This record gives sequence, structure tokens and C-alpha cells, in this order.
Amino acid sequence: MRELTAMQAAYWAGRASSGPLGGVAAHLYAEFDGNEVVPDRLRRALARLGSVHPMIRLTVDADGRQSIREGREMPILETEDLRALPGTSLHRHLAAKRRAWAEQALDLIEGQATAFSLSLLPGGRTRLHVDADMIAIDPVSFRVMMDDLAALYQEPQSNRTGDTRFFDWLDSMSVGAEHARQRKRDRLWWQEKLADFPPAPLLPLRPDGGARRKNRRLATRLSCAQRHSLENAARALRVTPTTLLLGLFAVALGGATQCDRFRLNLPTFWRAPVVGNEDQLVGEFSNLLIVAVDLHTVDTAGALCQELQTQIFELLAHSAYPGVNVMRDLSRRRGDLEVSPVVFSSGLGSTVGELFSERVGRVFGKLNWVTSQGPQVALDVQVAVVDGGLLINWDVRIDAVARDWVIDLFNAYSRLLRKVSDQPDLLSASLSRLNDEVSPSGRSDDLVSRSPSETEKMVVHLMKRLGGDRSVIEADADIATIMAENELADFRGFINRYIPSCALSRDDLRTHNTPRRIAGLMRRRTNETSEMIAGAFLKSVCSDARTGDAEVQDQRHLSAHFGDGTPHRTKRP
Repeated sequence: MRELTAMQAAYWAGRASSGPLGGVAAHLYAEFDGNEVVPDRLRRALARLGSVHPMIRLTVDADGRQSIREGREMPILETEDLRALPGTSLHRHLAAKRRAWAEQALDLIEGQATAFSLSLLPGGRTRLHVDADMIAIDPVSFRVMMDDLAALYQEPQSNRTGDTRFFDWLDSMSVGAEHARQRKRDRLWWQEKLADFPPAPLLPLRPDGGARRKNRRLATRLSCAQRHSLENAARALRVTPTTLLLGLFAVALGGATQCDRFRLNLPTFWRAPVVGNEDQLVGEFSNLLIVAVDLHTVDTAGALCQELQTQIFELLAHSAYPGVNVMRDLSRRRGDLEVSPVVFSSGLGSTVGELFSERVGRVFGKLNWVTSQGPQVALDVQVAVVDGGLLINWDVRIDAVARDWVIDLFNAYSRLLRKVSDQPDLLSASLSRLNDEVSPSGRSDDLVSRSPSETEKMVVHLMKRLGGDRSVIEADADIATIMAENELADFRGFINRYIPSCALSRDDLRTHNTPRRIAGLMRRRTNETSEMIAGAFLKSVCSDARTGDAEVQDQRHLSAHFGDGTPHRTKRP
């Protein structure tokens, strides 16, 4: 039995906390949509994976001590045969499963640090569901685990072994005299900084936050060209791409909170080279950099990024003293629990490249969904490389933070990234000008609007029906990460059948990747006729009693108002 590390202990305590933002398991959940994944073959690969990476069956006892429980079949593969379910029922079942898995807490006391499920879908399609508790597996380890699982599935006769384990790495770290000396040095360094360290950002938290936990996911994507433009802008400033994205987020957050000084949590996953094969290990290697943001001392976003880069290098040089311990010291100094409810994680510029390897996509299919949550976190901002572009993914405790406020902040940050990718010289503009560029009056048509068009409402309605989950389809949502390919094909089929002039293609849905963008394209291609038709359709939907199968009724409404595909010249209802 071993004591938990500082980060593991923080996660464990957060699980049991009854305070605001507490009572949450820190975990990462992902879905992969593929074809012809064979359950028995996957089951055998998982059995071998448990031997190579024992942390996937980590046990934590009631006293908070960790061990690997031997002699048990872990992890167990759950399989669900959903091939006979009709379309609407299938979508609803998968949506309900996604909600349940995205918010579950794995039973660590019973050695369930991971959970795997394979849904067998019509037409030979499959969906692999994977959940991992971050007490055992950090995000980089999740990637390692999935790549090794794909390799073991692909090559059942592989002689891969796990001779060196995460606990071996921990032991090597704990006995090193140099590490102990650095830890003491870094603790003293932090003691000198705490007196004047900035507070957490002042979020508009709801007074009853946490009474009923509810997570919401906001996501959008930037193209490969936009990603490269941002990387080039970072290079010109002599900062890392992660620092550039962090600095722009700080600008947006400062404008939204009207705060000049605040702190942010920046997770790192560096593995000290002490055993020789650290990159192949699965475990909990994470640390927190507590970053101070001061917008009052800089004139431009570029200058802010350069200041943050200098600070981050300094923090990394003093990271032997864990960030969790820094926060505990800060709480003792101020006589109250100090938290940092905003976390910013970025894989941009990472040496591992894509969020998951090409082999994982080839064996298990395309990443369809990924989300994470953790205790004491109201806003978890994640940026990762996916399909050559950038996935901007926010996990929000919408029960605790004001919904409209966080949507406006998400919009502002998304606009800011796109603006800077198009006009890198904005990094030399004043912060006030930059805030004006992304102010609500400057909203573009791909972001959340207070007055959505009728076409947009119809697109969202149809996608909710096809996706079977009313809580995740929003006008600003990235449809590629929340809807499967077959669901998008069904949507295109609906629209092109009844409004042929839209002529939506698969590429259209890739380049116009949100319901708002799709609606804008439909309006342009139909010369605004889609507005009149959508209005009539929605009026009928709202007035209907909605009995029977919803998908059949949507088709009836579409047929009634779109007829044989030739738009009627109806008046707007």
C-alpha cells in the first residue's frame, strides 16, 4: 500500500467534498466510432493491457492508500448489442449512455480505475466507450493506454510486457536526494511569492451552485491553416503555441470578468527521466502551474504572452514543489479555502501531436466525443490537435456558473482565436482594441446569437432529434464532435430531399461545422427562402401534440411545408 501523491490526494478529497463544485470524480471519457471491432478480440487485448499497465486496475482504499489488486479480471469489457434498435431509439440510448458515463464516478475501492464498453451498431458499426479516473491515469497516459490497446488488438501475438511500472517511477523519484533538495528549494521560493499572489478570477457563480450537478460542453474547431497561423504568430513572439492560446484566453477572461489580476491553473504532464521508459508508462504524472495574470502591466496581447512565457519558464524551474501544495499553503496563509476554478490545458505544440495516434483511429475509429471533469473546477478549457486542426473544448459546470455569461466568454475566445489567426498583427494592438474586436456587437454568424434565425432553429431541432440528446446540440456546437457520421448523413438526407436547392454535401458539413454556419449556408443558397419554410415548419412542430414517433412526425412536417422539394412561397408565420 502506498500513499497518494499530492495530486491524487486532491482528486480523492474532491470526490468526497460536499462544498460547492465538490463531489465530482476527476475523470476523462471518450468515444470512438469505428467498424467491425470484434468483442472477443478486444476482450483479450484488454486482459493483456491490464498486465502491461497495472494502473488501469488501481485500487484506492477508504483511507486513501493506493495499490494494485492482483488476481482479478480487470478491466472487464461490457458489450451492448444495439443492432436491432430503430434509429430514434438508438440515438436516444446512446445519448443517455453518454450522459451517464460522462458524469459517473468509477469505483476505485473495487479496483475500477477504467471502464470499457463496446456498442454494436447497425451495419457493422461500433462505438467504443472508454472512461478513466485521473487518480490513476492522466490525459497523456490516456493517450498511451489507447495506443497500446490498439496495438495489442492489432497484433494479438505481440510480446509487449510492462517490466517498468508507474510505482517504479514513483519509487525512483522519492529516493532521489537531488529531488528532495529541489523540493525544499522550490517550497522556499513559493513562500516568498504567496503574500502578493492574485486571487482566483471572479466568476459569476450561482448561489445554489452544486445543488444539482449539471455539465455542459462547448466546442468548436479551427482549421489546419488557422492552427498553423497561430503557431507562426507564437514563433514570431518567441513564445510557445500553448502560451499564445493561454494569453488570448486571459484577455477574453479579463474582459468578461472585468478583472485585471487573477490566477489560472495550467496542468503539466512532464515525466522526470529517472527509469528510462517514462514515455511508455501509464499513471498519474500531472502537476499544476499556478499562473498569475496581470493585465494592468501590459499594453498588448503580445506583451502579455511574452510576460506569461517568462513566468511559465520560471514556474517550470520551480515545479518540484507541487502546485497542489502551493494552493494548500495559500489557503493556510489567507485563512480560507483557496481554489482555482478555471483550468486551461493545451496540447498545441506538444511533441505527441494529435490527441490520439493514427493507429487508434485505424483500429477503433474516429474520436467522436471527449469530455472531462474534476472537483473544484467550474470551467475546464482544453485545446488539442485533432485532424490537423484545433479542437477547442470547454467543459462547464453550468449548474454553478451563469450560462449566458460563459457562452459569451466562449464566443469571445473563439472569435479572438480566429481574428488573430487571420490578422496576427492584432497581437501588437492595444488590449482595449482587442476587446472591441471580440465584443458582442462584433458577433459573427458562427457564434451564439440572442436572435437565432428560423433556419438555425430548424437545423438545431432536427439535429437534436437525430442526435437524441437535447442537452448537447447548440447553435455554436461543433457537430463533428457531437454527432456520428451516420447521423450527419441522415440530416443531409432530410434537407436535400425537401430543399434540393441547399444541395448540402459532406464537405459542406465539415467546413460549416456548427448549426449556425449550416443555417447561414442554407439561407444563402436558397436566397432566404429557407427562412419562410423553416418558420412554417417550426410553427407546426410547436402546435402539434407530438404523439407517436418524433422522427416520423418531423418527416411529415417537412413534407407538408417542403412538398416535393420545391420551396413554397409561403408567408412567414
